[in-house]
Amino acid sequence: MRDGLLGWTLPTLLHLDDQCHGVLARVLSAAPDRRQAIFAALAMREIEGEIVHANEDLLPPLFAEIVRHGRSTEILRHAFGEVPQGFRGLLERVGEWPLPKPQCYIALRDLAASGEPRSIGALRDSGRITLRKLDILSSLDPRWRHANTLLRLDTPAEAVRFNAAIEFVQGVCSKADDEAVALAIANMSGTSTLPRLLHRFISRADRLPTNPVPAGDDELRPFTSTREYLNAARRYRNCLASKLDQVAAGRFAIAEFKNQALLEFRQLTAGAGWMLWLIHGPRNDPAPISVYEEAEAKCDRLGIPRQNDGAGGSPWRSYRHFSQTLDWD
Repeated sequence: MRDGLLGWTLPTLLHLDDQCHGVLARVLSAAPDRRQAIFAALAMREIEGEIVHANEDLLPPLFAEIVRHGRSTEILRHAFGEVPQGFRGLLERVGEWPLPKPQCYIALRDLAASGEPRSIGALRDSGRITLRKLDILSSLDPRWRHANTLLRLDTPAEAVRFNAAIEFVQGVCSKADDEAVALAIANMSGTSTLPRLLHRFISRADRLPTNPVPAGDDELRPFTSTREYLNAARRYRNCLASKLDQVAAGRFAIAEFKNQALLEFRQLTAGAGWMLWLIHGPRNDPAPISVYEEAEAKCDRLGIPRQNDGAGGSPWRSYRHFSQTLDWD
């Protein structure tokens, strides 16, 4: 069991134990902070070869003896020369056993040497340091590195998507500057989620695409702010509040006809403008036929196209009605 837990460090530890008997036993009985210092030194040796010494004029002690008898600081100094401030503190949060890859320890050393407070604080405050957290941290935009994001993201791919989601939010909400987003992340409660954080900014979006309906019409009023969409969601008791991101992305737009129905518009391809897509009553029920026809006529006068439900004409409808009664068997 311990052989498996020691992972990539075991062959080197066995070799060192041959040079200085008791190395392996010392590692297994050492406190976690000293054990992690040994693993970090082994990682340096694994990646960069023999340990480099700051003063080549002095005969260095055998590395095995340093591992067997040295304190944590001595082991790290022997392996790395200058030990960055905060490196030992990060190592203490790794736990009892080595990280899965020696490169992880070099990454921790480089992180401590960088002095980047957000990255260091994210790891320090997010519990035990794991390979998964290191991978997520490296994929996360430095602006959003915090224990609250590190604990809520499951994979590096998810971190990349979160970066892109913030980019979208900042594009549609002028209030979502770097400082505001970072502060919102830092102030997250234990039960809050990253999707809720994003949605709060989306609900304040103020850079919506231009509505296809011109303003100033008493009959057909275009929605131009998220407040209007949220108010309509309450009055019509529909799901508009959950679709503000689609509005901000320009996937659809809404205008209200005579305070009786909501007209949904969709964008056409090739920059061909918008078309009337659907007409909704309260609770997304169909609007009364009279309101429906008036709304269609209004869009026709404004030059907003819609699907031609009359295509084929009366002869085709007669054919369709008649052919459905035939027995094709």
